[in-house]
Amino acid sequence: MSLVFPKWTNRIPTALAVGLTAGLGGVVWGTWYYATPDYMEVGYEPLQPVDYSHHIHAGKLGIDCRYCHTHVDESRHANIPDTNTCMNCHQGKDEEAYLNPDLWRAHKENKSLSRVRAAYASQEPIRWRRVHKLPDYAYFNHAVHVHAGVSCVSCHARVDQQAVVRQSEGMGMGWCLDCHRDPSAHLVQTDDLIATPAPRITDLAAIEAALKAADQAERGRQIISNKQLAPPENCGACHY
Repeated sequence: MSLVFPKWTNRIPTALAVGLTAGLGGVVWGTWYYATPDYMEVGYEPLQPVDYSHHIHAGKLGIDCRYCHTHVDESRHANIPDTNTCMNCHQGKDEEAYLNPDLWRAHKENKSLSRVRAAYASQEPIRWRRVHKLPDYAYFNHAVHVHAGVSCVSCHARVDQQAVVRQSEGMGMGWCLDCHRDPSAHLVQTDDLIATPAPRITDLAAIEAALKAADQAERGRQIISNKQLAPPENCGACHY
């Protein structure tokens, strides 16, 4: 009696099982690797309506981050500065308001500063594009972290070296939990928080050097002990 199906068809179920398993594994791996904040958000660098350089302002000029992002050590949010803040430094209307003619000419001809002055004159806010944004269901308080000793560097990297601000960390839940479980690598003692000589928490170069020091883990554990820090790991701490 002849067979209805050739003998080789007996291998089809095995081949399908292997193929489906490999395909499912590929989907899981692809989702794990690609569909994460580390892959999709790190490096996000939107073009802004005004060509503002943190490298010049925070780096070369040494302006404290808190001059523009006021109340970051008192509030949940790190606010975006309004046009009035810009005009505190760029309000000169003629050559006599500046230190030298070349500086005045550069300000007068700079297209970005022209936009700032136009926005100030019209009282229309500049529509800055937000770079760092957590989901609405996640709660984060800047003031709590600043007073714990977490500096700008740990979350935003060296923004004083960035001509255009970009997202340097994925800010996923796993990243947050890693720090909450052992924050010693990210804690610094600063003169903003104690009455002894130490770098200010927005002195990014000094803070970065301190975080890379060989004894950082030990110093971090000492800060945890002194401040009796106990970062929460339960869901309700960060999610409403």
